Amino acid sequence: MKKLLLIGCFVLTVAVAQAQEKGNARLQAGGDFGFRSELFGINLGAEYFLANRISAVPNFTIYFPDIGNASTLNVDFRYYLTEGVLQWYGMAGFTNNWVSGETIGGDRVTASSQGANLGAGGVLMFADRLAFNPEIKYQAQKGGQAVFRLGLVFFIN
Repeated sequence: MKKLLLIGCFVLTVAVAQAQEKGNARLQAGGDFGFRSELFGINLGAEYFLANRISAVPNFTIYFPDIGNASTLNVDFRYYLTEGVLQWYGMAGFTNNWVSGETIGGDRVTASSQGANLGAGGVLMFADRLAFNPEIKYQAQKGGQAVFRLGLVFFIN
């Protein structure tokens, strides 16, 4: 019985596997939460596979602070460790954060910080072309912060 269950799981994994092959592309949308800033944001991005298992993932987040504006541009690179229904990856990249607001005197103040991203995540398929994408990363710029993302991924090809 155990062998039959194991064979069934293997067949199911192979049948729904989406390989990370050069030229594949994915779209993603979701929410980000910055632990130090305690801000929630909406994230939109895309993923393009430069080589088998290696992808570039540019994405943009708009945060919703009580006062002013905040946003982040990330350009990350992922290396996929597994294939199949659950695809684990490690990632590294670049982040640029912007914040702006007004002082009590009415002057507009803006600031930006740049740094590196380092983290890990997964792509958990639940339909033929849809998957969940939980990710945790550390943004190592001035002050630094951990960011948790939960997104929805659409497989283009």
